[in-house]
Amino acid sequence: KLEPGLKNWQSANNNNYFRLLSEMKRLTGYWVVVNTSFNLHWRAMVMSPDQAIRDFLDCNLDFLFIEWYLVNRL
Repeated sequence: KLEPGLKNWQSANNNNYFRLLSEMKRLTGYWVVVNTSFNLHWRAMVMSPDQAIRDFLDCNLDFLFIEWYLVNRL
């Protein structure tokens, strides 16, 4: 079930983002995606996929999404 106003938001904005929110709602029960800057405390903010993978390999994250690609540790 859509929350009040969400259908109007979908038609006026990014359908890909709405699909992402819908999938998060299905998986978690919440219409929430947290988007934050990604950097290690001793490095500048990540600005490219290469930098994101470098920092991913140097930190303790299990998963990294780049666009529609999922990167995980084997």
